[in-house]
Amino acid sequence: MDPHAFLPLTRELCAFATGVVADDNERLFARIAEEVPLRLFRYPSGESFNGWVVPQNWRVRRAEIRRDGRLVFDGRRHTLGVARYAKSFRGTLDWEELKPRLVTKSDLPAAYVFHCMWQYRPWAADWALSVPYEIYRSLGPGRYEVALETEYAPGEMLVAQHDKKGRSQKTIVFHSNSCHPHMANDGFAGTALLIRLFQWLRPRDTYYSYRLLIGPEHLGTVFYLRDLPREELDRIVCGVFEEMPGTKGPIKIASTFLGGHKIDAAFRNAVRHFAKSHALVPWRQGAGNDETVWEAPGYEVPFIEATRSEALLEPYPEYHTSLDAPELMDPGQMAEFLLVLQKVIETLESDARVTRKFDGLVCLSNPEYDLYMERKDPSVEKNLPEDAEKWGYLLDCLLRYLDGTMTILDIAEKHDLPFERVHRYLSRFAEKGLVRLDFAPIERVPPRRLAEAEVR
Repeated sequence: MDPHAFLPLTRELCAFATGVVADDNERLFARIAEEVPLRLFRYPSGESFNGWVVPQNWRVRRAEIRRDGRLVFDGRRHTLGVARYAKSFRGTLDWEELKPRLVTKSDLPAAYVFHCMWQYRPWAADWALSVPYEIYRSLGPGRYEVALETEYAPGEMLVAQHDKKGRSQKTIVFHSNSCHPHMANDGFAGTALLIRLFQWLRPRDTYYSYRLLIGPEHLGTVFYLRDLPREELDRIVCGVFEEMPGTKGPIKIASTFLGGHKIDAAFRNAVRHFAKSHALVPWRQGAGNDETVWEAPGYEVPFIEATRSEALLEPYPEYHTSLDAPELMDPGQMAEFLLVLQKVIETLESDARVTRKFDGLVCLSNPEYDLYMERKDPSVEKNLPEDAEKWGYLLDCLLRYLDGTMTILDIAEKHDLPFERVHRYLSRFAEKGLVRLDFAPIERVPPRRLAEAEVR
C-alpha cells in the first residue's frame, strides 16, 4: 500500500470538531462510512454505568477576554480554545485571579492545549480557557473582563463498529478513538491507519473475524461493553488499541494484563523483525488507553496497546495540543506501523501446532528432503547471511520440538526468528511428509463473572 495513502484521509478526519458528544460526530462517521460500512451505537446523555456518565452536548457561544475594552483573546478561534465542558462565567478579574484559569504550554508557544478532564468528570466541571503561550506572555497585571458563554443540551454519544467476517466467529478487535478534535497522531492518523488495515483485510479469506471499533476513549468502550451481549463478548479472543503511529520514536507494545498471550508473542515477533526500532513494555506502560476497559473484571479480553510513545506521560512533544496536526505525520512511520499490524494478523492466521511423522534423526541435507540450512564451516567459504548461525542452532533443536506441544510461533520466538520464514520452512517439512501442521486457534479464557444475584 502506498504509504502516502494515509495522509489525505487523516487530513479529512482531522477537519471534524469531534468530542465525546458533539455535533460533528455524525459527520465524522458518515465520512468513515464511505471507506468501510459502519454500524452505529447510540448512548443518550445522562446514561450512567459504574459511575461513568454520558455527558451532554456542549457548545461554546462566546469566549472572550478583554482588557480596557480591547479584545485580547477569543477562545472561539479554535475548537480547543475553551476547556471541554467548561461552564459559563462572566465577570471582571485581576491578573492573579485570571491566571489559574488559563491553560498554556510555554515550550509550544503557538499551541492550544487540549483540556479534556471534565468530559469524563462532568460533576467536577468549572471553567478555564486554553491560551497559546504567545498570547499568554503578552498579558500581565491588570483587570480583565471575561465573557464565557457555554450551553449544554441532550445529545448522543456515538460508537462505530465495522466487521470483517471470517470462517470462525472468534473475533479480534482493533480499536481507535474519535474524541480528540482535529488531532492527528493521538487520534485520526491511527483511525485512518486502521481503516486502511481493514481495507487490506476485506478480500482475504481469514479464519478469525475482525472488528474495527471507533469511539470516545473510555466512555465509549464502557457503554459499548455494558450492552454487548454476553455470548458476543465471549467470542472476542483478544484485541489491540492502536494510536500515535506517525511520529518519531519506537513502536511501543504494552502487553496484555497477564502477558504470555498469543497476541503478545505475535506482536513481539513482528516488531523485532519488521520495525526499525521498538520497545516491549509491561501492561499500561505504553501511553495507556482503553485496554483497561476491555480487561476489566467480568470482560477480561486480552488487550495489547500499540503506539509510538517516547515517554509514559509525554508520548511526543505535541501531545494533546492543536499542533498534533496531519503535517506532523511521517508517512514512512505510518507504513511501518501498518506493516507490523499486517504481520501480526498473518501470524495469528497461520500459526500451527507441529507434530512429527517420523522417529530418529533425519538427514536434512539429503536431496530427498533438501531441508538443511547451511552454517559456517572454517574450511569452506559459504557466503552466508548474518542469521545463518541462528538457523543452524534451530536445526540442532528443531526435531525435538516436533512433538505436538509447540506451535510455529513458539519456535520462532524461542530462536528469535521471523515467524513468516519459520512458517515457510516448516511448511516444506509438511510437503515432504515429515510433519503435520494443525492450525492453532486462540482460545478464549472465560472470565470470572459474578452471579446475577450477586451483581444486584
